Amino acid sequence: MLGRIIGLVLALALWAVAYVILNPGGLDGQIPAVALGAFEGARLGVGVAAGLLGTAIAAAALLRAPERPKARDPLAPLIDIAQSQDAERDPSDEPTPFATPSPTAGLQAPPLDAEPAPFPLALDTGVQPAPPIAVHAEGAPEPAVAAAPVEPEPEPTPEPSEAPPPDDFDAARAALRRHAQDEAWGPAALALRRVGALAQDDREHALAAQDAGDFARAQGKTDDAIEAYDLALAHARLTDQPELIADALINVGDMAYEEHRLDAAVTSYEAAVALRRDVAQGGTAEARRALSIALERLADAREDRGHRSRALDLYRESEALAAELALADAGRYGADLASTRQRLEELEARIQA
Repeated sequence: MLGRIIGLVLALALWAVAYVILNPGGLDGQIPAVALGAFEGARLGVGVAAGLLGTAIAAAALLRAPERPKARDPLAPLIDIAQSQDAERDPSDEPTPFATPSPTAGLQAPPLDAEPAPFPLALDTGVQPAPPIAVHAEGAPEPAVAAAPVEPEPEPTPEPSEAPPPDDFDAARAALRRHAQDEAWGPAALALRRVGALAQDDREHALAAQDAGDFARAQGKTDDAIEAYDLALAHARLTDQPELIADALINVGDMAYEEHRLDAAVTSYEAAVALRRDVAQGGTAEARRALSIALERLADAREDRGHRSRALDLYRESEALAAELALADAGRYGADLASTRQRLEELEARIQA
């Protein structure tokens, strides 16, 4: 936005210069005649050139391409995290679950007292009734035997609600991703802290710093994200792992691009593309896909710098890689090809306009 405003102001200034040169003594003599010295004979050409230059600058400012969405893989859902609220929450505030009744509750037979009298006596005559005579006729059912009291089954011991934190770096990162996918922001924040504590070598420190940068970037903390990505790049350079270094360079370039530091963004993207080319030669399909994405990053930055022809070549190279991958596995890479072709068609249309 600031670049557009500056461009429009500069265009207005050039149009004013063109008007003064082409209309000496204009506005009823209020504009003084400007002497051009050795270029007096080319006054018309100088004025027209100043006006055309102003028009070109205004058009460039108004037709600036919109920023592209950034495709990000790690920790995309980490937004608006309430780390302190979840980490410091008092367990006593949690609602107490209802007690689970025993499966056999209410099934116990009551203790048997004395057998009831077979016939209720309406009057007390003082005569004791004779005991009932047990008659066992053939085929008659045996009298029912009172069931013994059923002892309640012991309730199962409840399992712990949360597993202990992992002691392995890769397991901690897996837990971090799982919490992020479940949108469990508090546990995700604690898992991120665990990842940093378990990092040992330069590779793990680079990955932990990259996760911290993604975490801060998702919350809109740009300065913290830039600092974390710079730290990740410093550790990655010590690992001699081209893919890890390229990932760090892409992140650094993304932050520079978002802040409109195009020269720094182009420098980072070009270094990442060079590493991606080496890895993609005889590499896996994912390595070629990573090269295609890096080419598009560089193309967008170059287009914003005004290098549209170079950006077009980069997009065509990316489209060729995406078409090759989609031909081998359309279900996995078909969406990448469609997105790249759409961006390529938009760029070609802007160049032809």
